[in-house]
Amino acid sequence: MPLHALRRWRIRRLYNQGNLEKARRLANHEIDGPNHGFAIPLIVRALYNEEKWHELVAFVKQYPGSDTDDYCSRAKRKIIQLRELNEGPPMPNEKRDWDPKNLLSNWLQERQRLWLRHPNGWVHWDMPDDFKLSETHEALLHLALEVLLSPWVSETKKWERTPRKFGKNTALSYSGGVDSTAAMILMPEETLLAYHERNFTSMLNHSLPHSTFDAIEERTGRTVLRIPSNHEKIRTHYGLKNGFSTANAASVHLILLADYLDLSGIAFGTPIDNTWLQKGSKYRDFESSHYWEYWGSKFRIAGLKYILPINHISEAGAISICKQSQFVDVVNSCLRGSDDRWCGKCWKCFHKNGPLGRKITPRSKEITTFLHDTPLRTAQHALWAIKYLRLEDHVPHLKPYIENDLSWWEKAYSPGLELIDEPLRQHIRGKTEQYLQWMENPFTLETIHLEI
Repeated sequence: MPLHALRRWRIRRLYNQGNLEKARRLANHEIDGPNHGFAIPLIVRALYNEEKWHELVAFVKQYPGSDTDDYCSRAKRKIIQLRELNEGPPMPNEKRDWDPKNLLSNWLQERQRLWLRHPNGWVHWDMPDDFKLSETHEALLHLALEVLLSPWVSETKKWERTPRKFGKNTALSYSGGVDSTAAMILMPEETLLAYHERNFTSMLNHSLPHSTFDAIEERTGRTVLRIPSNHEKIRTHYGLKNGFSTANAASVHLILLADYLDLSGIAFGTPIDNTWLQKGSKYRDFESSHYWEYWGSKFRIAGLKYILPINHISEAGAISICKQSQFVDVVNSCLRGSDDRWCGKCWKCFHKNGPLGRKITPRSKEITTFLHDTPLRTAQHALWAIKYLRLEDHVPHLKPYIENDLSWWEKAYSPGLELIDEPLRQHIRGKTEQYLQWMENPFTLETIHLEI
């Protein structure tokens, strides 16, 4: 056995025996030799298991690589978690109580960080260096308060301010997932892309969207603006899990940056499943819905068009668009994968990655549970995915719902174009026709009323 192989065997043996410190010390001597590729990941894993988070981050900074970045991200989350345990949640230097009468007084900026005092604490956003709260229109601040707090603080819905003038640019609230990537593909290339980045410890992993963003920049020259924030913590004060307070809270970073970016509108990657279908199972006339009328008017007061560029396309249509694009190998909706790899076991992997042709585990605990839940979430798309993936035998109780042809679900619904203003409408129409066919009239979509 060659000497370097013998040394490698000895280090691995020490590591497997739990003697992490000695294994790591010996592996350090191998970094510049033939065992380099073996030594780096072993040192990183040892540091992680020893809970030496800061040393791990410093080491990966010196020796970066796709096989160590995930450990680095996890270590950073541990550092934040420990800091919050020791110091409590982050707070500004200037302390204030929640003011229910003068709502705008609850906003505060300290250097790069924008703070919001809410009834139960503080949340923040790390903004671009030259962002100024003082130069942000009051209507934008009110709209941000409403999308963040309206489920619990009714006062945030009652605001009347001088309307903000529309800017010149359009932005997409971009997640790196299938639906928002389809929206990006259909939107004009000059559309700004901005990502809300959860900056507290959770199950969510940013490595997959980050790899998507890197690929977009490399292939197109377009950059994705990333705004770290912990505003998804607001829900936890009301007995809910981390997440967006409202659907429109996914765009709050762009609402707050609308003057900074000179925005005229904000686009969302919201498909048919959440527009013309209610909870993905029952047809509704979305154009005359209270939701569309209400939020469209509120965004207009803030000088922003409320843009839904894929409201006429289902999740299956979004998948088809991505499959035909240059981003098919990097787009990913899974939030639990790592090392540029989806987990294959979550619900999003079932109905997004599976139809993209990626390997999944259809009998995983989560997928099996969700397929047997009542009501079935995103029902129409879930039925299509079952049939597309030929998994009918996994769900015999759903077989009656997938006997008919479901290929119409992969086509576009032309009435949805009426929700998009000109000249963007014609652009979206043309781009849609490059990727999809149109549903035939009379529309099967308008007959959907699933109770499963």
